[in-house]
Amino acid sequence: DLVVCIRGSLGKFCIYPYFIGAIASSLVILRKYGDLSNDYLALYLQSPLFFDEIRKYDNGTAQPNLSAKDLSDFFIPIPPIAEQHRIVSKIEELLPYIDKYGKAEEHLTNLNATFPEALKKSILQEAVQGKLVPQNPDDEPASVLLERIRAEKQALIKAGKIKKDKHESVIITRDKIPYEIIDGKERCIADEVPFELPESWCWCRLGTISWYFDAGKSPNCIKQSVTGDEYGVITTTSIQIGYFDENQNKVLPPNFEVKEDMKVNTGDILITRAGPMNRTGVACVVKDIHYNLILSDKTIRINMSDALFDKDYIVTVLNSPNIREQIIGLMSGMDKQQVNISQDKYKTVLIPLPPLAEQKRIVAKIEELMPIINTISK
Repeated sequence: DLVVCIRGSLGKFCIYPYFIGAIASSLVILRKYGDLSNDYLALYLQSPLFFDEIRKYDNGTAQPNLSAKDLSDFFIPIPPIAEQHRIVSKIEELLPYIDKYGKAEEHLTNLNATFPEALKKSILQEAVQGKLVPQNPDDEPASVLLERIRAEKQALIKAGKIKKDKHESVIITRDKIPYEIIDGKERCIADEVPFELPESWCWCRLGTISWYFDAGKSPNCIKQSVTGDEYGVITTTSIQIGYFDENQNKVLPPNFEVKEDMKVNTGDILITRAGPMNRTGVACVVKDIHYNLILSDKTIRINMSDALFDKDYIVTVLNSPNIREQIIGLMSGMDKQQVNISQDKYKTVLIPLPPLAEQKRIVAKIEELMPIINTISK
């Protein structure tokens, strides 16, 4: 017997697998007579014709519904019995190919949906490994750049503008193996660096090349976004991979005292430090800003030299797959929906540092490629 559902999931059917039994009120038995193949009848129950008949007779309101009488009025095309068997044989021959095609189509659909994002990640990874643009032997090596950074940092410390690092990190390379010196003690960090670098590059900690980090505030805010001269606090969703969305903010209470060092400014490097895992550790450069906004307690500003870095390169590094893996490994929290990472842990993130000229070439190439990928995704 063929058992067909006539209430709820209309048209679902099966060939009854037992010798004896009974059916529920939402089911109907179709029992063939004479020269009619059960397999051919089952094919009819899967055909568009059958579902056209269902739509014609469906009298359900809250849920789809047919009566047994309605089902008996359905039209069914009956070929000679020999042709029924030939039809069944041909479809059984074709079904494996149809299934194979269906899986291939599903794979292609998934690939089309995920390819642009995967390509972006691949480009970012190639960029921070020194594989996106060629090295130029005339570039000042990153090791020399790093010494200039340290000299400028020492001058700021001496002037009392920034604080000295409690445990300054110096990373050196011998025989292509990286070693880190902290407090006069040297250790091999080959198992910590995620990939090899070109000769003109070097590894360093994010805290080594940053002057200091700013954390924001978390006042009780009005929910709507800033529209005029009022002040607002940015939300974590304002920091997107590669761009700043200034419209993602909440209005500050009128009596909130805004200090100068709280304000978000053009050129700031911002990074999220709390929230869902997929939103934490996301970095951007503020390119343009039209509203009065301050940092939130879930965001951090990374302060560093404008002259010694291309800030877009630093953001590229922080958003690249391998460096994000580092950042995720430093997160703490109960689950993926709510994690956080402290400023001190951010300072330990290993950064691949190329010559300044190469940083600019990398950023220029990414800016050339990303619009093309965005076009593909559309």
